[in-house]
Amino acid sequence: MRAFAPLVVVAACTGATGGSHHAHTTDSGHAAESGHAADSGDTGTPATFTLSAPASIALPYVSVGDARPSTTFAVQNTGATGSTGALAPGASGPFDVQIDTSPFAPGEVRIGTVTYTGTTDAPVLQVGTVGLAVDGQTADIPVAAVVGDAAIPAATWATDDWGACTTVLLPSAPFPYGSAPYADSSVMICVPTGLSDRGNIGIVTHFHGWNATIDEVDNYEHLHAQAALSGRDAVFVLPQGPVEAQDGDFGKLDQPDGLSNLARDVVSVLYRDGYVTRPVVGPVVLTSHSGGYNAVADALTVGGLPIAAIHLYDSMYGDEATYLAYAESGGTLRSSYTSGGGTDGVNADAAASLASAGLDVSADFYEDDLRQSPVSIGFIDSSHDDCLSTDQSYARWLAASGLPRLPAAPPEILSTVDRAGDVSMNWRADAGFSAVVQGSADGVTWTDLVSTTDHDATVPAQGYLRVEADVAGARPSNVYGATGQTWLIVDGFDRIFGGSWSKPTHDFPAQMGAALTANGATFSVASHEAVAEGRVSLGDYTHVLWLLGDESTADRTFDDREKSAIEGYVSGDGKLVVSGSEVGYATDGSWLSSTLHARYVSDSAGTDAVEGWTLGVTYPEDYPDVLDGDDVIWQYGTGGGAAVGWSQRVVVVGFALETPSAPDRAAMVGELIAYLGG
Repeated sequence: MRAFAPLVVVAACTGATGGSHHAHTTDSGHAAESGHAADSGDTGTPATFTLSAPASIALPYVSVGDARPSTTFAVQNTGATGSTGALAPGASGPFDVQIDTSPFAPGEVRIGTVTYTGTTDAPVLQVGTVGLAVDGQTADIPVAAVVGDAAIPAATWATDDWGACTTVLLPSAPFPYGSAPYADSSVMICVPTGLSDRGNIGIVTHFHGWNATIDEVDNYEHLHAQAALSGRDAVFVLPQGPVEAQDGDFGKLDQPDGLSNLARDVVSVLYRDGYVTRPVVGPVVLTSHSGGYNAVADALTVGGLPIAAIHLYDSMYGDEATYLAYAESGGTLRSSYTSGGGTDGVNADAAASLASAGLDVSADFYEDDLRQSPVSIGFIDSSHDDCLSTDQSYARWLAASGLPRLPAAPPEILSTVDRAGDVSMNWRADAGFSAVVQGSADGVTWTDLVSTTDHDATVPAQGYLRVEADVAGARPSNVYGATGQTWLIVDGFDRIFGGSWSKPTHDFPAQMGAALTANGATFSVASHEAVAEGRVSLGDYTHVLWLLGDESTADRTFDDREKSAIEGYVSGDGKLVVSGSEVGYATDGSWLSSTLHARYVSDSAGTDAVEGWTLGVTYPEDYPDVLDGDDVIWQYGTGGGAAVGWSQRVVVVGFALETPSAPDRAAMVGELIAYLGG
């Protein structure tokens, strides 16, 4: 049947059974007023018959062997006159609908019943439609029922900054299986904050390597947090494979329909516990580390689900033909190798084979490369154990995997650049994204400036700017700003895991912009990715302030493209300030000396005092680097260089400039401006 307009939610059809963290509800929304007939008087009631119905119906969860579920729903005539004809109900799929079919009276609310008519003898995820028609108006209401495996136990959910997680013993878990000596059937399921209930549930399933447990893997590599950080609208699933064993067997997940059965049980848990009401498995991404490659290949070929992307982290030890066939058929394939992992030869052969077949194979894993090329096979400068967390690779690859965007996730802002009084803002393009740009004079009170479906906008110059999705509960981007063209602030601070700042966004560029403004200077802002990708040129600015926060070896202070941009800028007489508490420790010493003209002395000054100022006010400053150079501009309270300069053109600060108080930041920036000669 054809959907009618307007569609107004008039009831929440519930039915979740015990242990829910959220009650099942139908989607809520605003009345589509533009579709109403002319109002009757001043009441706002349409003058003609108007059928209103729920957006969806979710039947109560049941287990195998239980009675068939049913639930009630409400429909209403919100108009001032009754219908002339009778109501005609119907249903698609294994559902039956019962409702009074007589004509509607004005304002009448009518209760119907939907019953699942299929079998409860086996687990199933079932969807269908309840259709209603009267007086030429129709409603197609999605309806769902889930029959879960009776062996699925109750789940205890725990929440953190990234969402909600549970670990349950699922009958579809890899083990126990056959004669394998493993019995742990644990499966971790994590739901990111703001997961949508769009009826197409994205699932990311990770296969860990040898000698591991799921808790160790998740904690060490920050996997569920990185999955949420990616901003993808998907559930993260981590099944326990062989426990602490040198074994790549994944038991039932290596068998026909093993992946499909796991997805069914995962969605059953989500439906039962109220996280989704539309139990349809959507795009699936498979990821693996090290010895998990064989299980990924099996899940790809016999798992029973279409696969949207495959990510192999130092993991292509074999099954090369399977992965090549997948890529050649149009699949998205990412595969990295390290200097000591032992997968370099197979990866090189795979890349050469795909290139000879005419595919565009990228050897890099930069954001723009990941988004432009469906196949990336290359070296990652990391240890074998750290290759999922280095540069937040797990999150970045998922962000470009083709999974839909998490509606409320913070956008990745790229730049706020002053153009003769107006500001050109850019953020990372994402399909189906509508944005609101906001501005502020103080970073506290925000005003909506423009709404757009593009990934850029032009707004008036101001010190605080951000962008967020145009949806309820949206979380804003990093806070940038722009007031002019003297200084470019480069936001090079991505570290979230293992450092002192653990939130997914920050406002440090805008705060440093305020410090420049307090000294009579103007500024624009660009992310380090925008510089590396050539979106913003350092050479357009006489001064550059590059913020690293506490970026360390796992996050990289500078990548090769950024080093090249800085080398060109310094050799062209640009004036540069670099700030970061690990800039000496984590930056290649020869490049630090030859380009930034600074020398690393030690990893920690052992103090939070610098020339009478106090560090660590904004966030803890744990290990400020001690530096040496031609000019020692500031010293720590314990002695040793806190900031060093060269030729009044380059300054390297061994701590994060954003960590002192606002007055201290302004004073520090004033002295740096004086050293650079204005």
